[in-house]
Amino acid sequence: MLSPGRIVLVATLAVAAYLLFSAGSNVLHSLRLAGEETRLKEEVAQLRLEQEQLLQVRDYLRTDEYVEFMARRVFGLVKPGEVLVAVDAPPPAASPEEEAPEGRWWQRLFGR
Repeated sequence: MLSPGRIVLVATLAVAAYLLFSAGSNVLHSLRLAGEETRLKEEVAQLRLEQEQLLQVRDYLRTDEYVEFMARRVFGLVKPGEVLVAVDAPPPAASPEEEAPEGRWWQRLFGR
């Protein structure tokens, strides 16, 4: 038979096992959350850096220097009193290595 002392002992062991299991799972959950927090902080830092770079690009695109560059180079606009001069450059000469001889390699090798 089970004595009252054994019942109390079994109940105490069951409660202690439950508390240890519960504490262990809470510690694991805490460690996972800490790792996730670290990863998210790194991601936030990376996104802030990217945002800063994008803001610098945006600020440059709003400058008069960039607007004038686009107007001149892309749209071909000129200021009053200026004359647009377009120069056509001759095509670059091909180097001897780039010129491929006629025929296939075996035809060139064996003379056929």
